[in-house]
Amino acid sequence: MRKLILALFLVAFVKVNAQENSKSNVEKDAKGISVNAPEGIHQYAFRIGEWDGTSKSLISKNVWKTDSSGSHRVYVGDNGLTLIEEGVDNEGNITHKITFDYIEATNSWENNYVDAKTGRKQKYTSKMVDGKMVETIEREDNVNNNTYTLVGDNIYIYTARRTFGNGYTIVNHVGISTKQVKAN
Repeated sequence: MRKLILALFLVAFVKVNAQENSKSNVEKDAKGISVNAPEGIHQYAFRIGEWDGTSKSLISKNVWKTDSSGSHRVYVGDNGLTLIEEGVDNEGNITHKITFDYIEATNSWENNYVDAKTGRKQKYTSKMVDGKMVETIEREDNVNNNTYTLVGDNIYIYTARRTFGNGYTIVNHVGISTKQVKAN
């Protein structure tokens, strides 16, 4: 019995060490992406970094309100494949977390959003279309297509279009984000 317990302990120890070593042995490029990653994973790489953003929401015909301003950071997970976004409010609190996982077979992304305050979760997909990243969120009564248009290396515009079952489409959210550039 003693030998069995010792053997089980040894197997568990070896397994934990193998997992630890496999995490730390992922060779990564300058952005933190695995050098063995599929090429398509670089589609979202433009978002890696720390960003300041301001967004506005449509509240009635021709009336927009500043919805939020704050920052978000996007980084690559330990596996060198998953991108992670954390929204941060003006007090430094994390407002949301999104994971972005590339699906090579469909050249698209599976994204998982979690609201930090409410725990609300939303799963949605993304795909590169004509040089722009388009996120598609399907809901019961509408579909949102959120488009990220890269304006330069350090700035992008975000536009959300909501389409209802009757075909009516409206731009209901816009934003602009600029990358924080660190001075040497």
